[in-house]
Amino acid sequence: MNPITIPNITIPVIGLPTIGIPSVGFPSASGGGLAWPAGLKESIKAIYDPAKQGMTNYDVIESYAEDFSKFPWNNNNKKEKYTGTLTPNTLTITNVAVTSALIYTNSKPENFKVYITGIKDNQQVIFGDDTSPYRALIVEKDGVYDVNWEDNHHSYCIWCNFLGDCNITITQLPTSILKDLSGNGNHAYLYGGKGKLNSGMGVYKFDFLSDLLINSAYLPYTERQYDSICSLAGHPNGWLFQYKSLTDIPTFKIEVKGIVNDKFHYRWYDENGNRGVDFVIDKDGIYEFPMSYSVETNTGVGIVCNNICQDNVCFTQIPDYPNQLCYDGKMYAVCYGFPILTDYTVMAERTWFKNKGSYAFISKRTIGNIMGNAFVFEKDDNTGTPNSLRVYSFGAESIIMPNKNNSISYQTKTKYNNQNIRYGGNKDSSILMIGAGLYRSDQNLITELWSGCHGAIIIADRSFTEDEITWLKDNWKKI
Repeated sequence: MNPITIPNITIPVIGLPTIGIPSVGFPSASGGGLAWPAGLKESIKAIYDPAKQGMTNYDVIESYAEDFSKFPWNNNNKKEKYTGTLTPNTLTITNVAVTSALIYTNSKPENFKVYITGIKDNQQVIFGDDTSPYRALIVEKDGVYDVNWEDNHHSYCIWCNFLGDCNITITQLPTSILKDLSGNGNHAYLYGGKGKLNSGMGVYKFDFLSDLLINSAYLPYTERQYDSICSLAGHPNGWLFQYKSLTDIPTFKIEVKGIVNDKFHYRWYDENGNRGVDFVIDKDGIYEFPMSYSVETNTGVGIVCNNICQDNVCFTQIPDYPNQLCYDGKMYAVCYGFPILTDYTVMAERTWFKNKGSYAFISKRTIGNIMGNAFVFEKDDNTGTPNSLRVYSFGAESIIMPNKNNSISYQTKTKYNNQNIRYGGNKDSSILMIGAGLYRSDQNLITELWSGCHGAIIIADRSFTEDEITWLKDNWKKI
């Protein structure tokens, strides 16, 4: 992968209307000891910083508190109760036949967050018992809500307190969250995260848990994680891992710890298809393994222990962009309930990994039964102008030369990094995306997915002045 480096940008996660969206209780605004210029901090609606959040690869993995489609949730007699669709994370209802539990469990569920759409006047979605007064939550309008269950109740149900046709979708939100550190509660929910390779904190070149690993006879003598492999004392003379692939294995860095007596080799193939000179590893330190080229005669690429191992030695990958959140073109983040904007500033650190195709870095752009287009920050280059990207400001498109020199990039209603841009008369919606460019609300579909990494992101509700932007750049690491 040959990345195109465009200053690291921190991406904010924005979401649908703020109505009914309780605060998640994450840390209050960053930069508590910083002397802010008057009126600047108050204008910031979201600060996303995966490193300051303390995000790990485990946090990135898309996960949910409950699976609605499996035991202990009871989904029998669906046709008698409602018409709709049930998935592990969603319940869509188009007709309600009974005012009782549509799905339920007799065991207390985990607490979770839901995003509910389609509620009309005099309709209620209820979380709680359908045969007793217990109610964990009563919802009467669209929004994002916390469902906090109490102990020791007969049953825990999701049901509707009306009869007849409707078009309501109850979506459980993932527990993988990019937190808003501004204190405003505009957290973004991460979808599609794998927590390894180029989908997580940093970019890793190799997965030690890959299915392409062979020689499993040696696996009882090793400990493996996606980013590391350890040789246990007593490991026989042979492979720690042996990888056979028809694709090239890029160069990658390894930190080695624990060598006292042992000696290892990294085996690889050069560009001519010949076995490369063994790469010797005989002391602790940081090593950069050479690129191994794909060859039909590949009998294995990997690390070999020369003799029976006496030490417990660990080989841990050192990722690129270790303090940034990286997207592989399948991952994205969504903030539901982000404030409606009539003016804005977006600032971020970021690095792009592709400049062809349909994608965007940060966007508040929806089409379908919800319409809105406040901004699209750094969209694809399908313009015909060499080395360019596009931006949108309230629906108006401008071709821009992307910022490749400064470490922080920004866009306001009328400017992209000192380049004038057009702005139109479109209104905003309440969905903000990071790592994606378009929300098709009628299909509940996120498209135009991005590949790259970002650090801190700031989103504000007005255009900052040049002096304010300079101050933010100067104090970026302190915010």
